[in-house]
Amino acid sequence: MPVVVGVIALVCVLVLCLAGGAAGYYFLYRDGSDPSPTPSPLAAAASPQPSAPAPAPTKAPQDCLIGDWLETSYTSNTEFSTGTVQLTGKGTRFSYGADGVLRMVYNTTRTGSLDGDKYQVIHKGNVTMNYVADEKTINYSSPKTTGTTTLKINGSTNNSRKLTMSVDPDSYSCKGDDLRLFGENYAMEAKRVRPPGQGV
Repeated sequence: MPVVVGVIALVCVLVLCLAGGAAGYYFLYRDGSDPSPTPSPLAAAASPQPSAPAPAPTKAPQDCLIGDWLETSYTSNTEFSTGTVQLTGKGTRFSYGADGVLRMVYNTTRTGSLDGDKYQVIHKGNVTMNYVADEKTINYSSPKTTGTTTLKINGSTNNSRKLTMSVDPDSYSCKGDDLRLFGENYAMEAKRVRPPGQGV
């Protein structure tokens, strides 16, 4: 996921995909006209020929992203003035919409330690971003955020500021109900959240 930027250069998740081709077709023919050509009288008189059924449309790899997700693990190597801290955590809720918008809800604490000191990075707030994905990469743009990022060291607040996000791209792999986002210094895994009555 893109980096959460605030008290530290921290890494988080964001993403979405395009809905161009189908939307273009809809607006082109929404007046109710039939886009297929009218057969000529000669063609209409000919005996009907059996036609093969149209193949079912195949889903693009990035279609797997669309839906609601819950972060189950997160690890990043984050630079502080005191050195590099490996932060871990889980719990961020996010969704990739078919409208090309990533929506995230943070009520998440990342924890780590360095030289005996305990670090906590606390994100609280909401994020929306535009996304475009191919089969391997998610690119982001136009982040909008509310909320704060707070750094605590050994339980004492060291710094707090507005939650902000980078637009660095994510690499990803998605299969069924499992999603992995990763970059040079971070990786996260998530499980798909299904509506009630549709399984886990």
